[in-house]
Amino acid sequence: MNILRQLDEAVGYIEKNLCAEIDVEKAAAIACVSADSFSRFFSYMTGMTLKEYVRCRRMTLAADDLINTEKRVIDIAVQYGYDSADAFSRAFARQHGITPTEYRKNGGSLKIYPPVSFHIIIKGAKEMNFRMEERQESRVYGISRQFEGEGYQNKEELRHLMWSEECEDIPGKLCEGRWNQPGNTNYDGIWYGIWQNGRYMIAREREAVRDGGFEMNIIPGGSYAVFQTEAGGLAWEELPKLFELIWESWLLGSDYRQRAPFVVEVYHLWTDYKKRKERRYYEVWIPIECKK
Repeated sequence: MNILRQLDEAVGYIEKNLCAEIDVEKAAAIACVSADSFSRFFSYMTGMTLKEYVRCRRMTLAADDLINTEKRVIDIAVQYGYDSADAFSRAFARQHGITPTEYRKNGGSLKIYPPVSFHIIIKGAKEMNFRMEERQESRVYGISRQFEGEGYQNKEELRHLMWSEECEDIPGKLCEGRWNQPGNTNYDGIWYGIWQNGRYMIAREREAVRDGGFEMNIIPGGSYAVFQTEAGGLAWEELPKLFELIWESWLLGSDYRQRAPFVVEVYHLWTDYKKRKERRYYEVWIPIECKK
């Protein structure tokens, strides 16, 4: 569709000029619409104004510069259109909840926005809870099943069958007791779902599983991009949406690539149903390296 291609070309112009003054008239001309029409359509389709989008993208790129370059904070501030380090710091903290200086020194969780692209559905321009982590190699223990070549409709089907109490109930094989059992806390804590070499594994740290001949897997050390959902959602709803944003928006627009065919889902869960419903959240860890 020409209109979608034209809108993508207009966004391409905006992305190339994020460090300069955005000429809305020029972006609209590329999209072959008036400036007012372009602004209204952009806001309607993405849920944010063009000005908000530009600010969020600048703060996303600024966070990357803070970690991956030795530029002074004031130089980064000027690069992204701020007259002072204080104004830049306030804008950065509003988006990320941490100042540029604190983030450069200690790292932390970010609110990042991948570039928007227009398709039959709109991708990007959605807030993602993101952080970079350097992780040491660790060992986990669990049970895996082959996905590739086994006739599953998709990865979600295999994941559901392995986690479901009515099907394989892999958690029940790894831990004593059962979900929602009064007085039981054996299911509290972190669970891993590991996709590797055509297999999916549900696993935990050694001290969190019962004694038995479980498979051992190594989560390699190195740099990881970590994406986190909000609390309270269901894994089968939240993880597919998060994976779509990662693969189709974040990786395409970032300076990183996946360094190995290895992806870790991290489940923060509680045995008690009420606690689990209120507090559960999920992460996706992607091993990454710079494209350059």
